[in-house]
Amino acid sequence: MNWSIWILEYGYVDRFPASNLFAAQPNEGHRRMPYCFGLLRSADRCILVDTGFADPAVYERLSAKYGDTQWCAPVDVLARVGVRPHQVDTVLLTHNHFDHAGCVGDFPEAHVWIQRREIDGYAAAAARHPRFEFLTRSCQADLPQHLAGRRATLADGAAQVAPGVELRPAYDTHTAGSQLVAVTNAADGPWVFAGDNVYSYENLDGLRGDGVLAPIAMTTGSATAWLDLADGMLASVGGETRRILPFHEAAVWDIFPSATWSDGLHVAEVSMAGGHPTALS
Repeated sequence: MNWSIWILEYGYVDRFPASNLFAAQPNEGHRRMPYCFGLLRSADRCILVDTGFADPAVYERLSAKYGDTQWCAPVDVLARVGVRPHQVDTVLLTHNHFDHAGCVGDFPEAHVWIQRREIDGYAAAAARHPRFEFLTRSCQADLPQHLAGRRATLADGAAQVAPGVELRPAYDTHTAGSQLVAVTNAADGPWVFAGDNVYSYENLDGLRGDGVLAPIAMTTGSATAWLDLADGMLASVGGETRRILPFHEAAVWDIFPSATWSDGLHVAEVSMAGGHPTALS
């Protein structure tokens, strides 16, 4: 089985503090941070990894906080590569944060997969005293109710959702029930969508390229759990960092064949199976 794989940028902020990406690393300056989601296509399947968000109020808030920004609704970004909402048959959510699960409702015919532990963890956190608001601050609050009214699977750990596409739990790391999406192609081997368990390749390669894992800063789990997860991710792709696919890393536009649209947003072609037109022309 072979899947075409794209990373699609639907927005960016221009001055994101790097200290928010790396634990215990102040004074690392600022960087442009993209907001992305993934697209998988086979001969007869169309799968999204996360859905992004579209909310003018949030755009305004992020612009006020992080300088120059640019946004495009994820459904409109998909249209740029020839995909319409009704063609998406499956949505795989790496975790329940607004910028990853905010547009699930735009794909009403898709079967949604998320870890049961993510939904249960959110419900438990939301029921706590308001002083624990940190645990739910970035969550898509209506996601549990939305999933209850449509085709959805709350996975209990690892699950195969299509030939060559597997969910792998990443519990107690970025969120209580985060998950990875692993894609294995016969033609070019394994790939792993990391969700927000990798912000930058520096998390994996080290801040100075020394190979010392640099844990993510924004997490509700533990650094130890993340370190074990990162080590396992690298082992699963033979130590090739580029095979781990992050959604907030501008370097992907240099690592993979990419195109820049007129509004400054990007698309990267990670892997191309036969029969799909390029998005780079």
